[in-house]
Amino acid sequence: MTNAAESLINAFFDLLLLPFGILPPVWGLLFISLLSGLGMIVVFRSVSNQEKISRLRRRMGGEILGILLHLLNPLTVVKFAWKLIWSNTVYLTYILKPLLVIAIPFMLVWGQLDARYGVAEMDGNDQVTVTLSFDDGLPEKSGLQIEVTGLQLVPPVMFIDTLDEVSFRVIPDGAPPRYLLISGVSIQLGRIGRRNGCRILRGFDSGNSLRRLFDPSIIRVDKIRGGAVSGSYSLPDIRYGVLGGHWSWIAVFLVFSSLSAIAGAKVFKVKI
Repeated sequence: MTNAAESLINAFFDLLLLPFGILPPVWGLLFISLLSGLGMIVVFRSVSNQEKISRLRRRMGGEILGILLHLLNPLTVVKFAWKLIWSNTVYLTYILKPLLVIAIPFMLVWGQLDARYGVAEMDGNDQVTVTLSFDDGLPEKSGLQIEVTGLQLVPPVMFIDTLDEVSFRVIPDGAPPRYLLISGVSIQLGRIGRRNGCRILRGFDSGNSLRRLFDPSIIRVDKIRGGAVSGSYSLPDIRYGVLGGHWSWIAVFLVFSSLSAIAGAKVFKVKI
């Protein structure tokens, strides 16, 4: 069930970003950010009680005005302040439901964007550290076979007994795709396609994991002999040139999805 959901969600975002595959990656990121802001506003309007929120906002405005008009009467100010605190508490209960409804799709979008725009693909002589984690203790050094395709293995291979981990470095060697072969199990590393907006893989695990729904940079692999169940790659972060600055994907998403949400609230007359 989890694997089917992963495939469906990944395919949906692949299709959504397909028109931006030949453009600089920031355009796909901006598109999803703007679309997410509008989507959150539409969901908020559909799930929230707009009439109650509108009445409460008018009441809160009156309470703020009451404080300002009675600054010379401390007792009256305190009374209006307590009313305003209570109104804010009620307001939080009104928006809790829509926020909970929005939370799951928001986390899915967040994970997809991080997997597609959060790191840079391996390039040139970039060294990437690969870490393998074992659940049943480290295998014998002679029993762990590591081979690479499209990569060059940089010795040494470090066995960390206290953490049950094996760590080593690789660098690009030739054109993608790039694979690790760990004791007979093939694991892809890096961008899964050549278009901008494709997922960039940064790890793997085995079994049915809800984690992969929210972090699609991790792929499922068969269990490696010796019990290795997870691994990760240290790919470099990427920055985007937007409005004269160097922004992380998180900054781009938060700013432009917020602007889109504000504009959507104005257009659709949504009370927030």
